[in-house]
Amino acid sequence: MKWLAVFLFSAIPACQTLFHSGDEGVLLPFLKNSPQECYYLDEFMPVPNNLVSGKMGSLTLRYYTYNTATYKDWTDKRIVLSFYSTDEHCWSLFEEFYVSK
Repeated sequence: MKWLAVFLFSAIPACQTLFHSGDEGVLLPFLKNSPQECYYLDEFMPVPNNLVSGKMGSLTLRYYTYNTATYKDWTDKRIVLSFYSTDEHCWSLFEEFYVSK
């Protein structure tokens, strides 16, 4: 029975390594930085490395961070996209930038 426990504990790191996605880049959709645009983010945005939500007055804010992404003419960059919404369904992009490594 002891050998089974040793085997299971030694296999766990191998599974994590096997299924670890690493820091592979994602291709982000082209988004317009315009208040007339309405995006339903939960339906099409790739899963970010970090997502921060907050409020400022009556607006709901979301900050999506991708460690490595291609967006517009930026390739393999750390990208942050910031959105605001008044109803938490329709989102408008208000800020986009990349962080130099």
